[in-house]
Amino acid sequence: MEKEKYFSNLIKISFCILLLQCFYLQIIRFPYYSRRSKNNCIRTIETGIPRGKIFDRSGRVLAQDIPCFNLVFVPYDLKDPKKEAEILGKFFPAEKNKFLKILTKSYSNPFDRMILKKKISKEEASVIEENSLDLPGIFTQIGIDREYPLKKDACHVIGHTGEVSQIQIEMFKENGFKPGDVIGQYGLEKQYDEFIKGIPGGLQVEVDALGHHRKILSEKKMKPGNNLVLTIDQTYQEICSKHLGERKGCVIMMDPRNGQILSLVSKPGFDPDEIEQYLGDRNNPFLNRAIQGQYPPGSIFKIITEIAGLETGAIEEHDRIECTGEIQIADTLFHCWIFDKEGKGHGWIDINQALPFSCNIFFGTVGMRIGTAKLIEYAKMFGLGETTGIDLPGEKKGYLPSPTAPHFETGGPLNLAIGQGALTTTPIQLLSLISTVANGGNIWKPYIVKKIISPDGNIIKEFQPTIKNTVYISSETMEILKKGLKNVVLYGTGTSAKIDEVDVSGKTGTAQLGGPELELPTHGGFVCYAPSDNPTISLVVFLDTGSSFEAATIAGKILKDIFSPTIQEDLIKMDSDIYYNEE
Repeated sequence: MEKEKYFSNLIKISFCILLLQCFYLQIIRFPYYSRRSKNNCIRTIETGIPRGKIFDRSGRVLAQDIPCFNLVFVPYDLKDPKKEAEILGKFFPAEKNKFLKILTKSYSNPFDRMILKKKISKEEASVIEENSLDLPGIFTQIGIDREYPLKKDACHVIGHTGEVSQIQIEMFKENGFKPGDVIGQYGLEKQYDEFIKGIPGGLQVEVDALGHHRKILSEKKMKPGNNLVLTIDQTYQEICSKHLGERKGCVIMMDPRNGQILSLVSKPGFDPDEIEQYLGDRNNPFLNRAIQGQYPPGSIFKIITEIAGLETGAIEEHDRIECTGEIQIADTLFHCWIFDKEGKGHGWIDINQALPFSCNIFFGTVGMRIGTAKLIEYAKMFGLGETTGIDLPGEKKGYLPSPTAPHFETGGPLNLAIGQGALTTTPIQLLSLISTVANGGNIWKPYIVKKIISPDGNIIKEFQPTIKNTVYISSETMEILKKGLKNVVLYGTGTSAKIDEVDVSGKTGTAQLGGPELELPTHGGFVCYAPSDNPTISLVVFLDTGSSFEAATIAGKILKDIFSPTIQEDLIKMDSDIYYNEE
């Protein structure tokens, strides 16, 4: 009797457990298993996130989406990942191991489609389709690729896109990113990603137990993002890139009347279509030297020294200082650059000869009269030591020492006065400096995006020129400075920038990487504006290794091309016939 009672209770308890389990599975866990069931037979296959186009100032396309074939897979549907990787290895021998690693990896959501290989050819897509029965869960899909017509020539401006990383997925949870999504990773693509990025489309399909597509249930049309219209001119961009060649360095061009960046080139660059091959490259192809390179300005800083000297009364226009080629300060003997070359000095000269011939002794002496604090004060007035605010990610601010810093930290007024002290600047800051001189004192915020327009042509946002600050310099000082800058190119250290088409005003700058006794390479820079009397273009050429003569030569070649009648006529024609092609 007790045995029967025991078994009766056991059956009751088991029945209760069974009922509770049924309740848990069918009621409590119903949403979960319903979703799993649906995911198992119905899939949404996105065709990618469309992006808006990027145009130059005349309506020429610098970036756009184009259709392509992608090789994709759904982890849940893979039957034998190792075998399938082996089969794929026959068609893509170089990527067999890569495929094996990807296909055997564990995924948090096995129902998501993952891109195995982007941009496969039509022939490769056909081969995959022919072998689809042996590749369950792996298929080809029409996707979106990003096309960059200028390739390396505009890579640091336009940037590139790439798949969102796991870190980015976690950092930007509110954006709903998932593996496989493509976002802007560099340059304008990154800076304006929220505007350029569109709404993805895709297909809702029914699949069988092997993961093969059986029926299209619905289609969601993608919506492209907004377009960017830049201040960049494609013709100028190509000219600057051509003349910089393969030299490490950068070229930036700006309209000094409004801050619009007309061209920005940094070398070495990268091909936006082949990003992976540049990872770990010691030449730093992803370093935008125009806004991230931090260099001593060398003699370009003498522009600041001259202004400070004349404005504070430390020097008058016709005051003369003797340059014997060297000067003794305490235990240190300083040389003028001409002494190192010719073993002599410039003799007795005033500021009208000192700037064109870039005399270190003259400006070093003036610098000691001005003092460290005043030199740094005037450098700050022109925006050195702070970012310019250009609309590109990652801008650096260089280094400007404190006015109260001790002598050993600043390098002293003599060194600062010739741009060799504890001071670093970025090329974009030097461009801002020469532009401020060119326009008479306005510090414009440099910018690259002119406006953002919707796919149907409506203006979403338009960017206007912005004056950050105005430097008030006496007309007498400005006149003396501009005369000197013009003479730099006419008969001074910048004659290699001289062209027949227009008058050019500029300043050379060579900065040593170490003491002259070490015989290390030098940085070479040249800043200028043209035409001298009515500037429409300001330009900086800065070389990682090279002389200011070489930088000025490159600038001269660029300006000669730009001011040629043919180029000017073409640009006028394009400006009058702008059309943003949406086909």
